[in-house]
Amino acid sequence: MENRKADLIGIVRSAWRDTLGYEKFNDDIGFFDAGGDSFMLISLIGKLSQSSGLTIRAIDVLRAPTVRNQAELLGQLMSEGQGERQ
Repeated sequence: MENRKADLIGIVRSAWRDTLGYEKFNDDIGFFDAGGDSFMLISLIGKLSQSSGLTIRAIDVLRAPTVRNQAELLGQLMSEGQGERQ
């Protein structure tokens, strides 16, 4: 379980790094507070979807604004079997 959580946090961190263009950020800071904007959010969602194999809704990412929250969201979607690509 801890390995899965670490893997999910790694997926989200990687997507944030690729989207924001820098390496270091706090796992508990919101995406917009870390320098993201609405255009970057669309890119982030695409990267998260591609990396996780899940379809992720923008509203869910907005409700889970931090790295930690987004990793939990991915875990929840996976465990519920929601958002899986067909």
